[in-house]
Amino acid sequence: MASFEQYPASRLDSRPVEEYRSTLGALATHLTGTASPPDSVGGAARAFAPDAAFTGVTMNTALVRPGDLFVAVRGENSHGARFAGAAHEAGAAAVLTDREGAALVPEGLPTLVVDDPRRAAGPATMHLYDDPAAALTTVGITGTQGKTTTAFYVAAAAGMQQSGTIGSIGVTVGDDFFPPTLTTPEAPELHALFAVMREQRLCTVAVEASSHALMLGRVDGFAFDTGVFLNLGHDHRDFHPTQADYFQAKSILLTPEHAQRGVVDIDSLWGRTMAEQATVPVTTVSAAGHPADWRAEAIELRPDGSSFIVHSPAGEAVPFTTQLTGAFNVNNILAAVAALSPALPLEQLAAGIAALPAVEGRLQRFDHGQPFTAIVDSAHKPEAIAAALSAIRTTAPDTRIITVLGANGHRDASKRRMMGRFAAMVSDVLIVTDDNPYTDDPALIRAALMDGARSSHVEIIEIGDRREAIFAAARMARPGDTVAILGKGHERYHALADGDIAWYDPDVLREAIEATLA
Repeated sequence: MASFEQYPASRLDSRPVEEYRSTLGALATHLTGTASPPDSVGGAARAFAPDAAFTGVTMNTALVRPGDLFVAVRGENSHGARFAGAAHEAGAAAVLTDREGAALVPEGLPTLVVDDPRRAAGPATMHLYDDPAAALTTVGITGTQGKTTTAFYVAAAAGMQQSGTIGSIGVTVGDDFFPPTLTTPEAPELHALFAVMREQRLCTVAVEASSHALMLGRVDGFAFDTGVFLNLGHDHRDFHPTQADYFQAKSILLTPEHAQRGVVDIDSLWGRTMAEQATVPVTTVSAAGHPADWRAEAIELRPDGSSFIVHSPAGEAVPFTTQLTGAFNVNNILAAVAALSPALPLEQLAAGIAALPAVEGRLQRFDHGQPFTAIVDSAHKPEAIAAALSAIRTTAPDTRIITVLGANGHRDASKRRMMGRFAAMVSDVLIVTDDNPYTDDPALIRAALMDGARSSHVEIIEIGDRREAIFAAARMARPGDTVAILGKGHERYHALADGDIAWYDPDVLREAIEATLA
């Protein structure tokens, strides 16, 4: 993950101000039902010390604070317990690990041994902070695309000042902001953020629950009040061998261990399958005419937003408007509304939705005085690219779409041809460029995108330098055209072979537009 010096400094700490304290003995009782010390491990007696106190929890040595419990888990290449000494030097007071890890912990450092420390990290942090999620209305959102926008719709509908969001563009706590680390933070950081939100007296939090997070225990230790399933597309094939595996990872959210109830968008086969197999009570939503508990009708899509009628299970019919365009956002709004109802009246939810001006990097429009439309979107998955460009085409059928697109290195290479194909199906001009190639060969990444696009009649231009690609798009745009810069959205970095550089597509787009107007 890149550095984030360009982000504004938060006014809050990512941990609560109030100091919390527990002991290894109390934690052992919470996790295992007994406070008795474990047996010796690896021939050396471990220092269990039930009275050893800790005041924070982390799995990352870079985040250790004095008094922390360091959770050491086995990684891909080595065991985290190898870094227990470094964590202790940084102030860690104790370690939570498994039997293998305990043998690696420096002698004398208080250690609690459990079968699966990764799965114990969430319950351990929840225990320390006295279950902060219980004080909030928690909404967990999973899906290949739309998680971020739906999270912001939930927060807007419930009232932005009383709400928080946790996801790929960062963390919002009312009007404060933390830069992103992971789409879903590790469990200790997640529960600490819940404690911050409780301390700030927020009412609602929407959390993006990625498939990685669900499989790796990042949302363990509590059950969301509502789990939302939006859709399933092609992504993360480097982590999930098949689409069925990917679906099963997403389905973890709609189990009693992770959600009290579910909201499922059934406008796809995967959604209908999820609604059938979920093991929690499910409420369904549809904007495409499928029989569902929540429906959207009389949908009007415009370049500057949408309007429609929401029909509730109680028979209500309430007009909704949004400043965000795209048919998929109607589905996102339905899911957000269903997640918050009936705790809040529909009219209040509609007012909050209408007030949301934009979500960073999600079909975000920029006007710097240019005679064409300029949009930045984070779409970097095949279905998301198709949805974003189709939204533009649907609301402005006569516009010429000039798309700038790249693909990440170090990721699922199988989707690159599909990305190029889906972009070409809707674009008039496709400028293929670089987007976080890391140490992969950028030329090979671009070749895969162009190979997927060649079956279309789109004009394909290859410009590896992303800055020059954006400038070229602005130069060739005529009045009435639309320039769509896809892939990075909110990101503030560009990952190259020799390291990351500071980068923000909207800033480069502004410079390109200003150059055309000079």
